[in-house]
Amino acid sequence: MESQLGDTAWETLPERVRVDLRDVDSLRAVWARQRQDQTLDARGAARRELTRDRVREWGADPALTDLLLTGSAVSGEPMTAPHIAALAGRVAELPAGEIAEGVSVPRAPRPLRIVLSSAHADDLARAATIPAHPVVRAAHTYAECVRVLAEAAGEESAGAESSGAHGPHGSTGPPGALPWVLASRVLQRADFPPLLLDPGAPPPDPCTERDPGERLAILVAHFARLVTGALRGELGWSRTEGPPAQSPVPPLTAVTRRRVLEYVRSRREPVALILRALAPGASATVTSGDGVDGADTGEGCSSRWWTCLELVVGEVSLALYVIVQDVGSPPCGVLAVTANARLVTPEGVRQTLEMSRSDSVTVMPTDCVDDRWPQVRDLVDEAVSRSMNELTRV
Repeated sequence: MESQLGDTAWETLPERVRVDLRDVDSLRAVWARQRQDQTLDARGAARRELTRDRVREWGADPALTDLLLTGSAVSGEPMTAPHIAALAGRVAELPAGEIAEGVSVPRAPRPLRIVLSSAHADDLARAATIPAHPVVRAAHTYAECVRVLAEAAGEESAGAESSGAHGPHGSTGPPGALPWVLASRVLQRADFPPLLLDPGAPPPDPCTERDPGERLAILVAHFARLVTGALRGELGWSRTEGPPAQSPVPPLTAVTRRRVLEYVRSRREPVALILRALAPGASATVTSGDGVDGADTGEGCSSRWWTCLELVVGEVSLALYVIVQDVGSPPCGVLAVTANARLVTPEGVRQTLEMSRSDSVTVMPTDCVDDRWPQVRDLVDEAVSRSMNELTRV
């Protein structure tokens, strides 16, 4: 990746976004080393399962999975105008999809219902082959496809169906299927995992009135978080998860766990004071442990440790878990720090913390704990704030 860092697009990005891309490259290097020990079939199965699960979360038609993936070819076909036009035709044949049970999204990504002109296909082919970091190229392709769809939709006769892309006036909604497909394939052409859009954090609208460079930087930062999640997902994927092998806890893991525990403990008393002002009998306690008791994150890992801040007000309680876990089995040296919460009321139990996957923090083997601590601290603060809001609403 280093050979791609000197291009013009890279130089125009803010430093914070360039840091995000360097982190992506570091994680990809770990991912690439692990892939050397896996068969092609195993890698393909992991990718297909992860992609299929994400398509289902969006409530999209299962056939979208095949369009997002390049198939048996590692990098897929070149992103030429005829190939993009053919992909657009296949997207147009997708059913709209239905929201699966337990899925909470506004609506599924909608397929393209208009015909791309040859000029539009040429525009998208150029976007998909610009000399830039793969994440920048994918973001640029996504944004250009949204623009093209809005432009093409404007040329259609009245009554034509919406493309499903973001509106030209800054309206928000689910992503169009075609921008997602093209960005995903651009990444795979560069030997990255496909783009796994997060229903909890849809892509920012690339058609706002902001400066074009600012719009691209925001989208690149968002895609960098998504690609980090996709890399981490493939690192942690396993068909069967056996018991973790007993091994010493690495120093970085131990320090991260200790800091999380100490920081959550430091938040307990201020939170308890606020709750007691609302209900004198309210309480806040902190516990910690390991395993999946109440703290399952859905990511493949060999070990996880959790710190729980439990808030009790009358008959209502909320357990906020901050989880530090090894990624992969056996662990690859990468840590994931995530948060979730469980609300218990007289009506029942439900998961309540509405934080997206992109809110999590990835700790690299080359990091020291200070490198990621500001992000981990912000994650805990945001999780505590949202938990308090949820509890006070109840």
